[in-house]
Amino acid sequence: MMHRAIGVFVSLFLLLSLGVHGARAADSLLADVLSRGTLRVAVAPGNPPWCYVDPNGDLVGYDVEIANSLGKALGVQVAFVRTDTAGRVAQLQTHKADVTISTFTPTLDRMKTIAFTDPYAIDGLQILLRADSTVNTLTDFPKGARIGVSRGSTLEAAIAKNVPQATIVEFPGNADLAQAIESQQVDAIAANNGMITTTFKSGNGKYKLIPQLMGIEDDAIGLPQGDFPWWMWLNAFVHQINTDGTNYTLYQKWFGQEPPAFVKKPPS
Repeated sequence: MMHRAIGVFVSLFLLLSLGVHGARAADSLLADVLSRGTLRVAVAPGNPPWCYVDPNGDLVGYDVEIANSLGKALGVQVAFVRTDTAGRVAQLQTHKADVTISTFTPTLDRMKTIAFTDPYAIDGLQILLRADSTVNTLTDFPKGARIGVSRGSTLEAAIAKNVPQATIVEFPGNADLAQAIESQQVDAIAANNGMITTTFKSGNGKYKLIPQLMGIEDDAIGLPQGDFPWWMWLNAFVHQINTDGTNYTLYQKWFGQEPPAFVKKPPS
């Protein structure tokens, strides 16, 4: 689990970088987005309730509404760039997206190539099994049990730590995981607890959960490295929605529970 102190470290690092490199707002993605009138947001569908496709073919979910709130604050239209879990970093590196909003956890490895804002949410890492499985705890998994994860996620490290006897099977994205356990390609799947809970509820008794989480992680907005004005604006946006009630309302809408402590209720 990455502590929110990473945000402080990043802030100090970028402030020092600003002094050295003299970043200017005119050279920033912020100016590009405002001039273009469009914000390109990379998202990874198939991850309810964070981001998924509804029966009408539209993208919906908590992260989608965070993105739309960001576009509204900027006064621009939002153009969603659909990717998979592993592609969340690449979309920023290749400048095909201005930001990534997709249950994106700041890690030291990812921060070698991209930057992150402070967190706007957290998620837990959880495992789902078929209802007829004899496994009930993390230690019950037999050696070689196949657990499906999304390629490029933090789940591989979490399973290696918490279920070292298991065999990890990678899939392109979260959308593939439900099909993988349904078709018995794997014995279990691991993902954020929002998606796991949603899959469990929609399974009508086909699945069961392991209540124990393998960790809790921050979720933040990803952006290209080296753009201090863009990072500063995005971080101010995150601070605003975390304190003015916007994020509180969205979190309760999509997860039906209290958000983390750093997300404040609307002013009374």
